[in-house]
Amino acid sequence: MSFETIKTITQLQTLALTIPMLVLSIMVLAEIKKPAYEVCFRPKGEKKSQMCWILMGLFFSFAGKVLESIWWSIPWVLDYIEHPNWKQIHGYGVFFNLIFRQLFFTVSAYCYVRAFIPPDTSNTNLRIIHYILVTSLFIGEGFILALWLAKTV
Repeated sequence: MSFETIKTITQLQTLALTIPMLVLSIMVLAEIKKPAYEVCFRPKGEKKSQMCWILMGLFFSFAGKVLESIWWSIPWVLDYIEHPNWKQIHGYGVFFNLIFRQLFFTVSAYCYVRAFIPPDTSNTNLRIIHYILVTSLFIGEGFILALWLAKTV
């Protein structure tokens, strides 16, 4: 079997598995809607609980995955049917990745980490997590600045 044949089979299987992934992910979103509302939108004055952060993490991870997968199905189908504009449409994927993969999954990870920070009166653990988040953002921005400088200088 050639590489192209294996690639085509893999591409088609990815499209096939996208359907049950979307269906189950949408089911997860539907199931967490009521518990998330009950836990996260309590009367004022009550602190957001660990479960609220977990549910928000679930929401952002599954919503991001659903939207990202719907998008990527389009260029894969167009590539398979050899549509003349598939490469152009594929090129728009970077915008979907930025929002629904990188941003939504970063927010989701933050929610999960936040869920497991033990409450303390000094908020030391929360400050450490925020320090790590901000530091990693600066490292990421520094990395792309270095890439840009390496390419343009």
